[in-house]
Amino acid sequence: MSTSGFDVAVGLILLVGPPAAGKSTFVRGWVEGGRIDAGGVVSCDAVRAELFGARVDVADDPEVFAEMDRRVAARLAAGRAVVVDATNVLPHARARMLAWARRHGRPAAALRFLVDVDVLLRRNAARAGQARVPAETVREYAALAARHATRRQLLSEGIDPVVDVPGT
Repeated sequence: MSTSGFDVAVGLILLVGPPAAGKSTFVRGWVEGGRIDAGGVVSCDAVRAELFGARVDVADDPEVFAEMDRRVAARLAAGRAVVVDATNVLPHARARMLAWARRHGRPAAALRFLVDVDVLLRRNAARAGQARVPAETVREYAALAARHATRRQLLSEGIDPVVDVPGT
C-alpha cells in the first residue's frame, strides 16, 4: 500500500521506527502538502523541547508522555486525526495511544519506517545537536523495531492498516 493513497482521516496514525528513520521528515511533508494540519502532529521530540528546552533527560519522560497523551486524547475526542511522531517500537508505548483511540471510538493505523541500520547510522551522524543520539541507541531501537513492531504484532494490537514506508 502506498502512502500517497493513505487515508489521513483515520483517527490515530502511529509512526513506527527507530531514530533517524525519517519519521519527522515524512510527516513534515504531509503538513507542508496540506494532508494534515500542524496541530495534528504530536511529536515526542517537540513536546520534550517545549517543556524542557535543550535538556534531554529520561527522568522527564513521564511528564513528556503525559503531555503527549493529553494532546492525542484532545484530538481524538474532537474527532480529528492525530499523527504520533515517536519511535513507537515497543508495545507498551503503543498501548497508551491505542487506549485513547479505543476510548474515543477511533481507528488506529501505523506507518512503519523500514530503513537499513547503516543508513540510520549515517543519517544520525549527520544530525546536529540534541537530534543526534548515541549510535548504540540507534542500533538498539532498530533491533527493538525488528522484534516488537512487526506487521503481525501491530495487526494483533488492533492497528489496521499497517503501511510500510521502505527506505525513506
